[in-house]
Amino acid sequence: MAEKPNLRVCFVSPAMYPLFNPLTRAVYSAAELELFELVRHLGKDKALDVNLITGDFGQEEVEFCSGVLVFREKCDRPVSGFSRFFARKNPLHKRLAAIGAPLYLSAGAGGPAVETARFCHRNRRGFVYRVTHQRECDGSYIQGNGREGKEFRWALRHADAIVCQTEEQKQLLRHTENLDALVISSAVPKEPPRADLREDVIWIGDAVEWRQPELFFRLALTLPNHPFTLLINPRDPAYFETLISKTRDIPNLGVENSVPYHEWPNYLRRAKLLVNTSRYEGFPFAFTLAFAHGIPVVSLNVDPDGILDKHQAGLCAQGSEVRLAQGVHDLLTYERQWRRMSENARQYALKHQNLDDAAQEYRRLFDLLLVAKKLKGRI
Repeated sequence: MAEKPNLRVCFVSPAMYPLFNPLTRAVYSAAELELFELVRHLGKDKALDVNLITGDFGQEEVEFCSGVLVFREKCDRPVSGFSRFFARKNPLHKRLAAIGAPLYLSAGAGGPAVETARFCHRNRRGFVYRVTHQRECDGSYIQGNGREGKEFRWALRHADAIVCQTEEQKQLLRHTENLDALVISSAVPKEPPRADLREDVIWIGDAVEWRQPELFFRLALTLPNHPFTLLINPRDPAYFETLISKTRDIPNLGVENSVPYHEWPNYLRRAKLLVNTSRYEGFPFAFTLAFAHGIPVVSLNVDPDGILDKHQAGLCAQGSEVRLAQGVHDLLTYERQWRRMSENARQYALKHQNLDDAAQEYRRLFDLLLVAKKLKGRI
């Protein structure tokens, strides 16, 4: 009896390659990290033929990494409007066609997602869009980015499925664009309980203004008897240099710049608390990592779907720096309270951010879309 053919699926993520090859030093964001964990986990599924299109980092044209066939391709938008309407002029479209998958998935607003959606629409292929930030759902990206915002709206409206990080994002998309979406939590591999000495207060993120890392500096000055660690990627080099100049007079603050993702566990195992100072986010990938390591989160503004309060996995200061400092102080001071929230965080990760469960949800989605496309005669 002939073996059932694999379902081929292709992910498009221009900045993901350095995560497969840590020797390639380049900046990537939480969006790539979240998708990377999913892609390499799906690569273990023998019933899936997992492909990835990523950018040019000097690697081979095709490589096989963690069960995933990784293709190098230029993922920039075509410069001329003429090129956008002819696939043979678009390197990304040519690569998408050569892979020949029935389903394609991209994450994050921008040119690669739009071009993937355009290719799928023209070639009767399934397109799945993964939300990475609140701005993609609340209308601010669409309304505030001119033509790019309009093209992103077109891509959303032509997606066969939209996957959100939170219920709030799902409701926002329904309200702003009248679009239905599916919620699949971000997830990382399970972490065993550890007895490591924990004392660091850690901040993880890119050097961008809306993450407000300066507030973490002020927090370190407020609590001078505790060690603070900034794990930061210099996405905005000029802003990053300004930040670094402000850290020189904070003796209890350590700065770790551009640490490769595979080394992050070394810092997470020593961390007692994760602090988030962002003005807004979707579901921060740092929360997912923290929960997996049993690290409570103290957040200035962000509490996706109210989980910090609902599951007692940390605290949200509701925008108050005073409450933020008090919350951090209390969890560093009262060990019983910290242990309770640490265990709650770990249990939340096991029940709601299980990578096996998330992968199964994606696999069910892929199967449903493939059946629907076949019934409509589009594949």
